[in-house]
Amino acid sequence: MAENPAAAAAVNHGEGLRLPETSSICVTESAAHNFEVTNYALLQGLGVGKYITSSTFRVGGYDWNIMFYPDGSTKDFAGNASAFLCCLSKGKDEARTKFTLTLLDGQGNAQEINKDYLPCNIERTLKDGKGADVTLLVGGREFSAHRFMLAAQSPVFDAQLFGPMMDEETRCIEVIDMDPAIFEMLLHYIYMDSLPPCDEKGCDAASMQHLLVAADRYGLDRLKVMCEEELSKSINVHTVTSTLAVADQHFCEGLKNACEEFLSAPGIGAIVSLRNGFKRMMAKLESRGKEEASATLTK
Repeated sequence: MAENPAAAAAVNHGEGLRLPETSSICVTESAAHNFEVTNYALLQGLGVGKYITSSTFRVGGYDWNIMFYPDGSTKDFAGNASAFLCCLSKGKDEARTKFTLTLLDGQGNAQEINKDYLPCNIERTLKDGKGADVTLLVGGREFSAHRFMLAAQSPVFDAQLFGPMMDEETRCIEVIDMDPAIFEMLLHYIYMDSLPPCDEKGCDAASMQHLLVAADRYGLDRLKVMCEEELSKSINVHTVTSTLAVADQHFCEGLKNACEEFLSAPGIGAIVSLRNGFKRMMAKLESRGKEEASATLTK
């Protein structure tokens, strides 16, 4: 049978052509940092909870240092030297690493300690309070925490917990003028470097306003920015006045501009003014009612 040229052309069409190829690779960065502590004998007796740090080094886009406690990080480990790898960066929500700490004992023998540093482990540590060495009393509630975590994130906590006025015997600190629920959110950020989970509608404006104030109070600049971003998403006629007040008091220029831009929209300013006027009128009526009721009772 004679070969059909048209059929052969259809079968062979495209043979010999090569499709373009692309490729990518994911590489995990690794590095080693040597932190030499000289004249170690002079550091003994420094005190439980007192530490020295290495210089800051950068790996994988994150800044790190090593915190070394010659006499132990807590009283539970008094007399036993402790070392921690600390992530100092605040530009990422999550850092994941596997590291090895090599320590030399008194005879100069190396001892390796391997740890998988996962966010879920840190969250579990916060919840179960294992190894906690300080209690924070907030509005009648007690929160267990770790000094080094608080100090690593907040300069205010650092001064409170390791400053010259800090008494080593003090294991409880009272936090005044803060709601326990807001402080719990603050602790979540300190340990997890992220906002606590909210519902599908997001975090409510009132909580974000209080959390922003708390972040400013404890020098948590990144948390403050995160609260500003959340509040910017929830600006409406119900929240704009209180949000603008918080932004103005705590020098949040971006949030303040967002509120002013919202108010400048046609008709919005009038609606907000009427609403605020109505609220003030209702507050006056409520106050007057209480005064009249009090006068009746005293007759």
